[in-house]
Amino acid sequence: MIINAAYKAARDRALSQCAPLITNGHDFTQSLALTALQMYGRVLSASLHPQVNTPSLAAGLPHFAASWARCWGRDVFISLRGLFLTTGLFDAAREHILAFCSTLKHGLIPNLLDSIRSPRYNSRDSPWWMMQNIQDYVKMAPEGDGILDVPVKRRFPLNDEWVKWNDRQAYSYSSTVAEIIQEVLQRHAAGIHFREYNAGPNLDMQMSDEGFNIDIEVDWNTGLILGGNARNCGTWMDKMGESGKTGNKGYPGTPRDGAPVEITGLLKSTLSWVDSLIKKGRFPFKGVEATVNGNKRLVTYKEWADLLQANFEKCYYVPKNPNEDVKYNINSSLVSRRGVYKDVYGTPKDREYSDYQLRPNFPVAMCVAPELFEPTHAMEALHMAHQALLGPLGMKTLDPQDHAYRGNYDNSNDGDDKSIAKGWNYHQGPEWVWPIGYFFRAYLHFDRLAGAGKDDVNETLYHIHSLLLAHRKHMVNDAWAGLPELTNENGAYCHDSCRTQAWSSSTILDLLDDVAKLQQK
Repeated sequence: MIINAAYKAARDRALSQCAPLITNGHDFTQSLALTALQMYGRVLSASLHPQVNTPSLAAGLPHFAASWARCWGRDVFISLRGLFLTTGLFDAAREHILAFCSTLKHGLIPNLLDSIRSPRYNSRDSPWWMMQNIQDYVKMAPEGDGILDVPVKRRFPLNDEWVKWNDRQAYSYSSTVAEIIQEVLQRHAAGIHFREYNAGPNLDMQMSDEGFNIDIEVDWNTGLILGGNARNCGTWMDKMGESGKTGNKGYPGTPRDGAPVEITGLLKSTLSWVDSLIKKGRFPFKGVEATVNGNKRLVTYKEWADLLQANFEKCYYVPKNPNEDVKYNINSSLVSRRGVYKDVYGTPKDREYSDYQLRPNFPVAMCVAPELFEPTHAMEALHMAHQALLGPLGMKTLDPQDHAYRGNYDNSNDGDDKSIAKGWNYHQGPEWVWPIGYFFRAYLHFDRLAGAGKDDVNETLYHIHSLLLAHRKHMVNDAWAGLPELTNENGAYCHDSCRTQAWSSSTILDLLDDVAKLQQK
């Protein structure tokens, strides 16, 4: 009785400090919000500062509870909107944004933060998730665009030299958040080329030598950002092969080199937002210096955004009718599904088939930059994803009809099958939970855009909520009181998954926030 009373009091006290979405929400919404308190806290082995111990956000439990494995760039910024902004934990959101801004190096933020002592820069998507979250913070937090003027002390010198955290050059220079945003955009526009500091087995014992080379370029014919190579994996689908026995060691299961669709969406969102800030007089830069067709000149943010807008459907859409292939950048011989969007654009010719693999990443772009998508095409693609990828709790990470599909993840397996040895199929079919929030949000948006009336929207909402009953039931019955990182095929339990994962709860809170705003309208 004492424990029960104390728990209820603590729970009520925590929820009373949250935003109205949570305090006025139902039990499921409140349980999702409590994941923020489960993940966010102070541990002695991890911090947002190399010298002062501060609270930080864990990616998931139990695997990512402490030390260098606790705080990841992309995990933080996929989770920040839901766990911190929709719940009203604005101070926590601000501290994470400023901490990662301080780490900017090579135009990137760290994949692994490691208390900013030895951060690792091998993630191509992380800076774009941070750009999106700064935008979200400006729109949702009371501080608004005031954060753009906040000075941030820089962990590394501006020449990208690696120095220890207590070196005299560390934290000797400051930039405002607006200047950080400009630096991310300018460095990408000019091209990013470097080799990871301390490259070799001491940094990553699984990666081959080529994998430590980071290369990112803008194609100024399309505005797309392309990067990576066959030996590294710079997005959230980042499983590196570990089995010397089968020969997958040093080969990522899903390199996704080229222009991953979610990065393109996040880029477009950032460019359009910055352009809107310029029009309000709240951003001190007009564009980026870039070499276009051999001429170095200023490319305005509106020009870059318009270039993406003009080329997105042409580059990513796979038409339902083969007769329309001539209108798009399509290799018809590689198409496996029609009426969908490519997962990547621009993979090298020897692996070009991977561009056409159906994965759950395009709904991210639909949520952050819906204007890129022709609404009829978008709904067709979402219906296909619903049919092919939707699982009980998550989204299949690969089309079951794909020859590479392997739906069950077992990281301890070191058998003779290269495709699953040492969990090489981490993102080749197992059902990850976090993409489902973006899928539902995209579905709701384009269902309304397609001309649905009030009754049709209510029907869509009913359908979405009925599918969320499985998540509600899981949280009530699971000992970890959260949503897992992933499941195996058809929602089966995966023993190598985190039992509760930050971004799994976060993206569903994002969805419920969208629903609440729609209902208010």
